[in-house]
Amino acid sequence: MDAYSGTYDIRWADLDANGHVHYSAFIDAAADLRYRFFAERGFPPEKFLKIGVGAIYGSVNARFLREVLVGEKISITYTLTGLSPKGTRWKIHHDIFKSNGKKAVVLDLEGVVFDLISRKPTQPSPELLDVFHQVPHATTFEVMPEGRFVG
Repeated sequence: MDAYSGTYDIRWADLDANGHVHYSAFIDAAADLRYRFFAERGFPPEKFLKIGVGAIYGSVNARFLREVLVGEKISITYTLTGLSPKGTRWKIHHDIFKSNGKKAVVLDLEGVVFDLISRKPTQPSPELLDVFHQVPHATTFEVMPEGRFVG
């Protein structure tokens, strides 16, 4: 299955003191893309809040391959590389491309669905788990153990 993708315009506020795009700008842009994916499938950010769950990262692995400049429009892909059977744990992959089509950043994230009241990992609702299953699966997709989240 093809990856879900979208674009993001690099803004002045995305730059660090060296004039480079701050690493967190890429992570935030990728998060916006994921929320867009869920919103398009009937699960906007306010619905996450209404049912009292969110997502937290346990690990973020970023590889920076090329410089991205202010004003550049980047393209971001989104694939699911792992999911536990009950949907508590997940792993995702993003490729970020410069406007010229060259890969600039690779992001791999692992996390859990997080209960906003208990402040602990939790299972997603059946409706939310259904949306997770709609995320395009990477060719390297793996079924993750439910086990305890290490983050």
